Amino acid sequence: MRRILSSAAILAAIFALSLAGLAPPRPKPASAPATEFSAVRALDTLHRILSTDTPHPVGSPANDAVRGRIVDELTRLGYQPQVQTAFDCAEYAYCATVNNVVARLDGTEPGSAVLLAAHYDSVPAGPGDSDDGTGTAAVLEIARALKAFPAPRHSIILLIDDGEEAGLLGAHAFVDSHPWAKEVRAAVNLDSRGTSGQSLLFETGGANDWAVRLYARHAPRPSSSSIAYTVYKQLPNDTDFTVFKAAGYEGLNFAYIGDEVHYHTPLDNSANVDLASLQHHGENALPAVVALANSDLSSPPQKEAVFFSVFGRWMIHWQARRTLGLALVTAILLLLQIGWMLRNNRLTLQQFLWGMIGWLATLATTAVAAFLLARLIHAAGGTPVNWVAYPLPLEIAFWSLAIAIEIALAMLFARRAGFWGLWTGVWAWWSLLSVVIAWQTPGLSYVVLVPAGVAALAGLPATLPRRENGAASSVAAILPLAASAFLGFASAILLYDGIGNRGLVPIALAVGLILTPLAPICADLRSAGGLRGLALPWIPILTAALAAFAAIVVPAYSAKAPERVNIEYWKDADSEMSQWIVQPESGRLPEPIRLAANFRFSERGAFPWENDAAFLAEAPNLDLAPPTFTVLEVAQGENRRTYRTLLRSERGAPVAAVFFPPDSNVESVRMGGLPLQPETQRFRSLRNGWVVYACAAMQAGGVEISFSVPLGKPVEVTAADMTYGLPPEGGFLLQSRPLTATPSQMGDVTLVSRRVQLLP
Repeated sequence: MRRILSSAAILAAIFALSLAGLAPPRPKPASAPATEFSAVRALDTLHRILSTDTPHPVGSPANDAVRGRIVDELTRLGYQPQVQTAFDCAEYAYCATVNNVVARLDGTEPGSAVLLAAHYDSVPAGPGDSDDGTGTAAVLEIARALKAFPAPRHSIILLIDDGEEAGLLGAHAFVDSHPWAKEVRAAVNLDSRGTSGQSLLFETGGANDWAVRLYARHAPRPSSSSIAYTVYKQLPNDTDFTVFKAAGYEGLNFAYIGDEVHYHTPLDNSANVDLASLQHHGENALPAVVALANSDLSSPPQKEAVFFSVFGRWMIHWQARRTLGLALVTAILLLLQIGWMLRNNRLTLQQFLWGMIGWLATLATTAVAAFLLARLIHAAGGTPVNWVAYPLPLEIAFWSLAIAIEIALAMLFARRAGFWGLWTGVWAWWSLLSVVIAWQTPGLSYVVLVPAGVAALAGLPATLPRRENGAASSVAAILPLAASAFLGFASAILLYDGIGNRGLVPIALAVGLILTPLAPICADLRSAGGLRGLALPWIPILTAALAAFAAIVVPAYSAKAPERVNIEYWKDADSEMSQWIVQPESGRLPEPIRLAANFRFSERGAFPWENDAAFLAEAPNLDLAPPTFTVLEVAQGENRRTYRTLLRSERGAPVAAVFFPPDSNVESVRMGGLPLQPETQRFRSLRNGWVVYACAAMQAGGVEISFSVPLGKPVEVTAADMTYGLPPEGGFLLQSRPLTATPSQMGDVTLVSRRVQLLP
């Protein structure tokens, strides 16, 4: 029983240290030395450039005002900022005229440069104080601090770009057409996907090992892991660093992800800016930029690294190519110990096999139970959206579930496997897993490799003697368990912030894997009588049940964490019919909005290119001019007809688009003279096969679009334009939206569409 209580105390201490290590640093005051980053100074700058909590999407007058204030700040700091104006297009056929702000601090050696970047535009629904106002403020505070340092070896280019939210357009424009872009060898990018939390290094360039070593050497509070980097590479997410990386830049990409419920909503405002997160942004970026600017940028070695931070204080890292060798040595050492114990009759083959079966049964049972619990909570209304207002009960439920299953099955299998059967079974699987992961995805390997290595070494004093040594066996069990928790708890804690309720089953699996080394220690529970023997397995079971109940009964939304509910006014200019469209994230219409009009449910939304459910109601037919899609020129080839057209918003809408149906086979598309890449099949599937070409920040004269379609069949396209906000007639719907609901992303919009027939 002593081993169990000691293990529980150690795990609790490591959990507390992991939580503390995930907290960002305290903000430094305005009186901090000139060479240091001060979040208080940066916040003052943020308040100056975002004087009001007003959304400022690309092309808007509000965005022009923000840009002007950024130029003023850089001028005040002694820089000579320039505004780069360019028309550019994103990978997914979204184009706009962007205005980037660029400035530079010249280095002592010409030729190479380091880029420090953030974006200043926001989504239409929110003011973007954190995404990416804090990034912009951090760049300006770093620009101030750089003036207090000696001149760097390489020039430092400051890029505060436009149109990131519209498809990374400003980054594309800089890389494609700015003359300074050719000098850049490495970039540091600042962004956010929330309003709080640590500033995480979640992406690097190809010279991963080189960049991580620089970061680890110079960052005072490093926060990163190769797990985050490896997982992020598999996700369809993009930031400006995506563009920089594609251009061959090395470097570092930082973001914080706490309070995702505020992301891209009106709650991304000045009241929710976290000074500690802003401080961590600066403490990551300033030393990173200085280190890069004074390093050898000529040819960084293209090597991957395995790396992880320790309680937010230190970084451990090694080259990924060494990982498989370490895993093989660990596996061999453990297998030799198992073989030695079998030979000396301290372990039977049957016990070893039962231990291995127990490990598999534990993870399989955890996966099935977590899946069923997640479905039960969802069916009971506990998880109507991916991020809920009060996630703590959910996290407690799935952590406790994994702990309960681990203890219960360890007690069950201990009858046949015993202490050493469970110990050898657990670490045989871990060593095998470390070899496979090190071979396939070394960035994930450290979570299993390091504990397995600790087990291989800690087990030697306990497994080599021919007689049992209680103290040595305790060390063999507790040390690798502590190593597993030491490495795994922080990542498991971050899972909910990272992927929300989609991560509940992975959370349980991660905790279950981390705690499988607890199994041999739990074998002691067989001999513990009375309440002590019953308490440990039943406490997590009851905790999981109570937490699951709490997750169901607590509100899913609050005024500080509302549901995303967008409202649209749509006029079909062909039929002269109009509709109100409400799109709640949960698929359930809030009761006050339901009572405001006679809504009907549409499982596929209002448009053929939509997949999300929506609620529709009749709306007044307002006098809004539809967009025009004028054919300027037609040329006929052997098998295809080429059109040159003009898309124009007659009512001066900032956004206009043309939608091609799935069978149109449109090719060779150019907008504003720029060729557009064909949309990927995945992206088309999100729109039911429809192909969309859109332009934000529309000019009064419209935008030219050229394309070709096959001869012999008519093609009917849909032209649409969009303004932000509802017409005055929609005021009653805005008033009916409860405090627990908020617009997000594009927000509330007014849309007018018309169909145009392209004859064969």
